[in-house]
Amino acid sequence: MKIVSIVGKKNTGKTSLTVKVIEELTRRGYNVASVKHSHHSIEMDKENTDTWKHKQAGANLVVGVGSTTFFNARQEMDLNRILFLIKHFDEYDFVIIEGYKSYNYPKIITSPDVRDEYTIKEVDSFTIDDDGVKELADLIEERGHDIVDTLFANNCGFNNGEAIAAEIRKGNLSVGDLDETLSYLSIDGHVVGLNHFVSDYLKQSVMGVINTLNLKDYDVEDIG
Repeated sequence: MKIVSIVGKKNTGKTSLTVKVIEELTRRGYNVASVKHSHHSIEMDKENTDTWKHKQAGANLVVGVGSTTFFNARQEMDLNRILFLIKHFDEYDFVIIEGYKSYNYPKIITSPDVRDEYTIKEVDSFTIDDDGVKELADLIEERGHDIVDTLFANNCGFNNGEAIAAEIRKGNLSVGDLDETLSYLSIDGHVVGLNHFVSDYLKQSVMGVINTLNLKDYDVEDIG
């Protein structure tokens, strides 16, 4: 899963650029998720609907399921916690984030005053053409990376996520150079980094337990 954020000041075209990027990545056949951050209250439900009434009654998490599924939590979650949960919904190729200026993910900026060490490209979202969007998608393919604390590339001389992420942003390292992470760990809402040895050990331990179960009784034919 590769993560990139699109950030900028208000009214600089963040949403329109985010939409164009999602459309281009989707056109390329990728499975894309998105996260929108706002400093204002975002309501996912209309007043007087059944799920709205559930929340008004005091439920801290409301899940609405119909032709689509939505989760409406009363608390604001940490971005890394959200990204960790996204990994469990489906095998997403990309997560495009709109907002979250203070986080350490590769950033495409729509205004120069938000530039920082995580910036990989500055874009005028009002003048960018189709070719520019395609070039931007190419860059996202090259410089996007997974949750920082899950990055590990011991064979490349790096042993911490921040250093690895910096080299990916600079184009000195690619995701293909990283050690394969076979399992992920989160404790009390905090994502914990695992190297290849530990992630493989956890996977093999869990698989050892799972393989003793009568999986067919639960309609499980194969373990992905």
